[in-house]
Amino acid sequence: MRVAALTSGKNIPSARFRIRQYIPYLQSQGIVITDYCPVISQAARLPGALGRIRTRYLPPVMAAQAALNLAARIPGIVGSYRADVTWLERNFIPNLDDLAGLLKHPIVLDIDDAIWLYSPFGESIIKRLVRRADMVFAGNSFIADWCSNYCKAVQIIPTAIDCDRFKPRMEARSRTAPFVVGWTGTSGNFRFLKMIEPALAKFLAANSDARLLVVADQKPCLASLPQSQLVFKPWQAETEHLVLHEMDVGVMPIDDSDISRGKCSFKMLQYMAAGLPVIVSPYGMNQQVLAEGKIGFRAVTIDDWFDALNLCLICRKDLPIMGSRGRNAVIVKYSVEVVAKSIVNGFGKVC
Repeated sequence: MRVAALTSGKNIPSARFRIRQYIPYLQSQGIVITDYCPVISQAARLPGALGRIRTRYLPPVMAAQAALNLAARIPGIVGSYRADVTWLERNFIPNLDDLAGLLKHPIVLDIDDAIWLYSPFGESIIKRLVRRADMVFAGNSFIADWCSNYCKAVQIIPTAIDCDRFKPRMEARSRTAPFVVGWTGTSGNFRFLKMIEPALAKFLAANSDARLLVVADQKPCLASLPQSQLVFKPWQAETEHLVLHEMDVGVMPIDDSDISRGKCSFKMLQYMAAGLPVIVSPYGMNQQVLAEGKIGFRAVTIDDWFDALNLCLICRKDLPIMGSRGRNAVIVKYSVEVVAKSIVNGFGKVC
């Protein structure tokens, strides 16, 4: 079987973890994947000050960017006609998804987020994209439920973790080392981190030897935190798994919204694969993963977050036990090998 995978960019998380990481396994099963990755990321912003201006205020620039995105898709369009299946990651071209009609069927649309809530043109364009698909790989049940209104063939494919890459550190962290609360993500999700800023500020102020480690594309502005206790490390694909070894607990705050329910708990699963207990907001898929067992804590209010952080510090010696349970849950349900089998099954249904 030949599959043309149209991804959105080299370092786009959904491209890396929804498609690219499966390629070795799929090829071992006789499925040849050709990754048509655009030279310019489909999510790339305009350079300099232009990137801070909403594109709707710059019609000529927006049109030029759309033309470049379309040109970058030409190899993928041609490649789809040489393949048995077209595997489309999230969008064809943001806000111009009707042009996905240029692709050869069968089309498998891979969605790991509530992308219909992000489109400035509303849900209609994403509905048409889903209707055009022969099958949808949905990252969680919330996405699957929405897509099933417009596509008859929807299969839940959670975002998997490479447990050979994301794994616990060889030696346990010293109990005399600073206690490190970790958060990893993109700057676009800093609003979730700021939601729990009061709890973090209170916790760090009460524990001068504790630290908050933020791994992202830029440093967050958390003015109420003791700045000497805020550690920032730029995200790098080569070290994203190793930096988790510097944490004692991983946090994933989100709000109670449809956008959050569209998230696939990927950062939570990364923490767990690295043997870390988690503190998370119990919404959407986070609640489902929490149900796997005693792998961490749920937190809703600021007091909940402070209490959970404090309990992790007090019971630091017990954290590896929680982390071990979490890693085992990931291996059983969310490892690359397990999820890839479902992908193979899905391709078999459309061919």
